[in-house]
Amino acid sequence: MKPVAVCLPDGWQGRVNPAWLTGWRPTAFELEGGTTQVVESGAGPPLLLVPPLPGFKEAWIATVPALARHFHVVTFDLRVRFADRPRWEDLVDDLDRVADAFVPGPVLLVGHSLGGALAQRWALARPERVAALVLSSSFARVGSARGYWAKRYVEQPLVLASQRFLPERLAAPMARWLAARHAWVYDARCDERTLSFVRYCIRAIELPLARRLVTLAFEHDVRATLAHLRCPTLLVVGERETPWARAATSELSRLLPDAALRMSPATSHLHPLSAPEWFADTVHEWLASGMPGHAEDSTAAAASP
Repeated sequence: MKPVAVCLPDGWQGRVNPAWLTGWRPTAFELEGGTTQVVESGAGPPLLLVPPLPGFKEAWIATVPALARHFHVVTFDLRVRFADRPRWEDLVDDLDRVADAFVPGPVLLVGHSLGGALAQRWALARPERVAALVLSSSFARVGSARGYWAKRYVEQPLVLASQRFLPERLAAPMARWLAARHAWVYDARCDERTLSFVRYCIRAIELPLARRLVTLAFEHDVRATLAHLRCPTLLVVGERETPWARAATSELSRLLPDAALRMSPATSHLHPLSAPEWFADTVHEWLASGMPGHAEDSTAAAASP
């Protein structure tokens, strides 16, 4: 069967830390109408990672080895080809299939950005399957960028265009300059390999496929139902993320008042790549400590823009 999920072409492996490739062995898995690729690594309690836009499982490449020290980690590529228009229900069904096949029973569910939106929907639809939930730089809805329209609608498209279309000799130093200034999703902790890998992903994605998932992101709004979540929840956000990303985490905090909140120091939206050890340690320590709630966390107020 032909792939219905996004797939990062080979060639990226030489751009990342070789240690990140430990145990990284994708296998084909059948979804409705086609296939995706799934990666399993480690042993221990089951942990399911849901990737962000555009859906490459490789978004978790830096974090998987660190998490695999404590967990049986599973991640997969998100669907980008639909029978009709993109629907959240199809992605929830895909998550059902992957979870049933690789991590049956209650799991620790972790989603970053758009993956966090899908994780919310699956946790609401399948509460018996989610032992605990981690929402990393996610959102209950795509909020307004009022007051920051130039940064969101001018700067970000220009950054993407530069990294996609400029020759490498120009794109690479520009990425370093942007990271030093915490522009777009970059932060100063993004090393040369991380910047090169992100650039490879930007150049690999087919724009019409990415637009389909962007459409889904703007359709996501679970503010009316999120209070029904009963599983322990951890919210994670980068300290240097955009004001609207931090505002989205603040909104999640209001909607989930019992959720714990952690801030990744000196990082932006790419913190699972730029600070993977911190992310893995934070998730593990939160679980090991009995999953304390929002009220005990001194970093909670700092997430507000």
